[in-house]
Amino acid sequence: MIDQTLPRPLSVELKLQHPGLDIRAQFRVLPGRVCALVGRSGSGKSALLKATAGLAPARGGRIAIGNEALYDSASRINKPPHERRLTWLDGRTHLFPHLNVKANLEYGLKGRGLRRTKPPAFDQIVNWLDLASLLSRKPEGLTISQRVKVALARALISGPNALLLDDPLGDVPAHEQEALLDLLAELPSRFQLPIVLVSPRMNEVIRLADEVVILHEGRMASAGPAAQILSDVSLSTFLEGVHAGSVLEGEVKRHDIEWLLSEVDVSGQRVTVPAMLHGVGSKVRLKVRARDITLHRAVPGDTSCSNHLRGRITQIMLAGEHGTYGAVGIELDRALDAADSMQVKTGSPLWAMLTRKSIQKMGWAPGQPVVVGFKAMATTVSAWR
Repeated sequence: MIDQTLPRPLSVELKLQHPGLDIRAQFRVLPGRVCALVGRSGSGKSALLKATAGLAPARGGRIAIGNEALYDSASRINKPPHERRLTWLDGRTHLFPHLNVKANLEYGLKGRGLRRTKPPAFDQIVNWLDLASLLSRKPEGLTISQRVKVALARALISGPNALLLDDPLGDVPAHEQEALLDLLAELPSRFQLPIVLVSPRMNEVIRLADEVVILHEGRMASAGPAAQILSDVSLSTFLEGVHAGSVLEGEVKRHDIEWLLSEVDVSGQRVTVPAMLHGVGSKVRLKVRARDITLHRAVPGDTSCSNHLRGRITQIMLAGEHGTYGAVGIELDRALDAADSMQVKTGSPLWAMLTRKSIQKMGWAPGQPVVVGFKAMATTVSAWR
């Protein structure tokens, strides 16, 4: 018999019908990884998540945890939601109003005979989420943030096969979202579960996602590693529009206390950003808008830009023959090592949005070396687990 005590990947390949939308998508999430479903409102993200959980009907396909089919139209397998154990969490929390917090959490202990993985200890979850002082309260006596934490605790105590997060912070006040986002970022390493996330806020996707699936009118427009997909301005129609840009992954190397700046290593090159609280050695993601980037032949001598990174142009996309602007794709250089810094290999991808006039006047073309410039204040820093 297969050992089912270890976390198993979640595989989804589904066809479903939503009002006015024919949805077809597939993705696979490993334990300890987060896959974000991204796209404009009405693209089918939440409908796909609900069908995965068994909360909405599918028209065909397969859902599996490891080798165990939860839904398989060809084999006529269609397990109900409680047997799938793909725990759903959204901003409405769905706590039982007549039960106190402890009783709500204990409800997650029901149905243990169906579970094949060892659930986290009750006290472990309560302590991690700092819920001990709330156990006797009813949901009506909790803040929105506290209700979200209780709902998350109940989901984890149930010993799920995977977590499905449908905008869980949607109703949380903006000033309280960061603390909860930090907790969500700990989920993959603490519990080694496959996690699927739907969120309209790109900062949450940048903070949490390992992989991204972009949906457009029910179909997959693109899928792949988060930094790669979120840095592709050709997908800006489905993402952030004028705010589209690049997501660079790096490591904090130094803090400049005098000038309140920090330095991050990205592809072997240093990027200066506004001072942050993340310690030296922390992994972070930097967001730089494509329209905030300038391109140069050499490092300019008189400029207010703090950052000048070397790279090479990979492609140029113009918005039509007579369009106003174009997108320039760049791959940053990466030094092989400190002793051999003159040798380079391709590093992080990055995009710049320029006018068509600037592109043609400078004669930019694929294969050319380039210096990428941007201000420290043009970067947004996010922790990255």
